[in-house]
Amino acid sequence: MSESYYFSGKRIYLRNVRIEDINPTYCSWLNNPEVNQYLETRFSYHTIKSTKKYLKTMNADKDSIFLAICLKKSDTHIGNIKLGAINRCHNFADISLFIGDQKCWGYGYALEAILLLCDFAFEQLHLNKLMAGCYGNNIGSKKAFEKAGFNQEGILKKFYLCNDTYVDGFIFCLLKEGWLKQKGCFDKCLIGKA
Repeated sequence: MSESYYFSGKRIYLRNVRIEDINPTYCSWLNNPEVNQYLETRFSYHTIKSTKKYLKTMNADKDSIFLAICLKKSDTHIGNIKLGAINRCHNFADISLFIGDQKCWGYGYALEAILLLCDFAFEQLHLNKLMAGCYGNNIGSKKAFEKAGFNQEGILKKFYLCNDTYVDGFIFCLLKEGWLKQKGCFDKCLIGKA
């Protein structure tokens, strides 16, 4: 791994995913049909060995930043967020994430993780645009990105196969200028940022 990252918010912090994070609990998230129903990872069965191999690939990828989402109060790893691939010619990147620990669903941790990563992407990496895609029926992701200031820029009609039905894909985007205008609204989530 070439760089070490740590970003602290009000209730969570983001850090590099570590080899010791790859354990039976982590693999159970990836293989759980409720957790992975909107993830492309659902098309493969994940073992500790295959997941460690994926982590090694991610750590070698200079155009992606792969981070663990952890609760500050307990240092518990609850999910992941990724920035990448980063296009350094045009200064844009994708954001993707999931909360694997179902006990942590519905508490706004995904929103806080998105805000911390946006702050880093726009302020430190000087990116111009961030993009995120989600299944049309993934209400949780849709709400999190909208609350983070992302706007829906496109719809991919009947793009994803989900539960034997084709569903639309939504493309959400946020420009740096939009982030800078609304950043003050997110100060409560970004308190403790490091």
